[in-house]
Amino acid sequence: MISLSKYKLAFLAGFVFIPGAIWAFQVSPTLEDRVGYIQRQENAKAVQARNRLLPTQRDELRVDWTEFRPVADAALADIGNDLNPHLVQKRMNDLATATGCKVIIQPTNQQDGDYAVRFQMNGKGSYQSLVKFVDQLEQGQHFVRFESLSVSIPPADRGGAGAANLTATAMIPLMPEGIESGTEKTEKGK
Repeated sequence: MISLSKYKLAFLAGFVFIPGAIWAFQVSPTLEDRVGYIQRQENAKAVQARNRLLPTQRDELRVDWTEFRPVADAALADIGNDLNPHLVQKRMNDLATATGCKVIIQPTNQQDGDYAVRFQMNGKGSYQSLVKFVDQLEQGQHFVRFESLSVSIPPADRGGAGAANLTATAMIPLMPEGIESGTEKTEKGK
């Protein structure tokens, strides 16, 4: 048999146990760190792949914008004529409420080459409130003009009581070609 001295035995035990202890306590966190590093590396590769697509997407957007720009410019060139009647109709309804009238306003069909947008109006209210409503529309800033207008007053045999009726056709002229709004003039002057 081989006899080992206690010093040799302690040396061999230290030679085996110390590296084993170091490996047991140091490798376990390192394996967790390795998994984290691998995950971060995969995320970085995904970000790089997306970033490689960015120039392609930018170029595609530039081509799409080049194709869309003329369509957008054509649509925006006539926005005053498209939007103005809706705003005026809303303001006419607000004015009717403010003057104490009940008015139903409906746009009529516009014909090709027509120079104005027309509205058919039917309303009720006192004679004074209807006159005030019509006057404020005619004198207002929206260029509302009446093509036909009739106000029927209740017969005198009823004592003049009751609401007067309004039937009218109003028009809003379209903006002629070449008239620029104040904001466009300001932007061009810069």
